[in-house]
Amino acid sequence: MTSWADLAAFAERLPGAVLGEAHDGSPAWYAGRHQCARLRWDDDGHELAQVWTGELHTGAAVAARREAFPVIHTFEHRVSLWCRLDLLEREWRTGPGDAPAQLVRASPAPPR
Repeated sequence: MTSWADLAAFAERLPGAVLGEAHDGSPAWYAGRHQCARLRWDDDGHELAQVWTGELHTGAAVAARREAFPVIHTFEHRVSLWCRLDLLEREWRTGPGDAPAQLVRASPAPPR
């Protein structure tokens, strides 16, 4: 099971990543002046990571996994995803050297 602590462990390894706060006081990771990951919670108390990507196909790629990605907003130049961290597979957070980038991009685990 993946958690915000797992995401934070990866984010702190990214060059220039800085832990800060979102406008509502929740923890958020920044790359330069841009938020790249933010902690949220759903109504049942599950941890959600809101992440952003410039990979515009991402929303369509995860649309069938609404349980794991309950919020998907595709804008002109960015996609914003909210992902339930406890539903991301372990191999996606302990993968190869680019695993931090994979998590920030909110790559879904393959269906079983």
